[in-house]
Amino acid sequence: MASRRRLPSLNALIAFDAVARNGSFTRAGQELTVAQPAVTRHIANLEGWLGVALFHRHGNAVSLTKDGQEAADLAISVLDRLEIGLGAIRAAPRSEVVIGASFGMAHLWVIPRISGLRMAAGGAVINFVTSENYDAFDRQGVDLSIRFGTGQWAGVHSDLLFEEETHVIASPDFLAAHPEIDADNLPFTLRGEWLLEHGDQYNVGWMTWKSWFRHHGPPLPAIPKPEVRNFPTLLDMVRAGEGVAIGVAGLDDAWVEKGEIIRLGPALKRTGLGYYLTHRDNCAPATLEVRNFLLGHRE
Repeated sequence: MASRRRLPSLNALIAFDAVARNGSFTRAGQELTVAQPAVTRHIANLEGWLGVALFHRHGNAVSLTKDGQEAADLAISVLDRLEIGLGAIRAAPRSEVVIGASFGMAHLWVIPRISGLRMAAGGAVINFVTSENYDAFDRQGVDLSIRFGTGQWAGVHSDLLFEEETHVIASPDFLAAHPEIDADNLPFTLRGEWLLEHGDQYNVGWMTWKSWFRHHGPPLPAIPKPEVRNFPTLLDMVRAGEGVAIGVAGLDDAWVEKGEIIRLGPALKRTGLGYYLTHRDNCAPATLEVRNFLLGHRE
């Protein structure tokens, strides 16, 4: 008789996946339509089963520990593959357009356009594969993907959505509490303990504090706080006044327009870098319509 698989509860893994993607126990509960305490119990059970902590707690927000990031990469990849694979087996399948993007890009740029995407798809289902590792888009049957870089990736065609433009960002309350910050002399008035870091785990080329200080001249003043893998969570932490971060025009615009986030100093633009929409040869008609819609709404 085959031995029983040594796996934790599937419900716990699904809850962990939702928290890792949303950066919040509350938002994960809303996505799963369960109470937040139930999500908390699932995470506690999974941490007990693994014997490691999966999250750092930051008030209402959470970020992944190193062990948590490894578990999240595995869980998201496996659940994405399971979802896509079982979807292909399901009776009476409908046509589908799968979009790959980082969680931040999906949440902040694509989802606000979801109604138009659905109309453009003409009845095809819109699904997502979210990953910070672009290799996942090549493995998981993705039709369209949004990637940061120079536009040069093997096996895909690339169209520029918008060029990179980054700013140092902070909340009005944080700036009021730290009047020593000089927007005209940021590299020499920012303290290391204030720096919130998104990081670049897969060497995509995103702007980090290390590269920002290298561009401006002075050395990095100190090791920034632990990396926040989820860009929407990073923005929430900035809005809550927990520190300063590097924002991306096109992704943080809504909070800037509301006055919840303030951009400091001049924009930093690196030649040749931007966000690209990629597709492969022989796209289905629905995929081409979704592509044309997204290109029509680029910045």
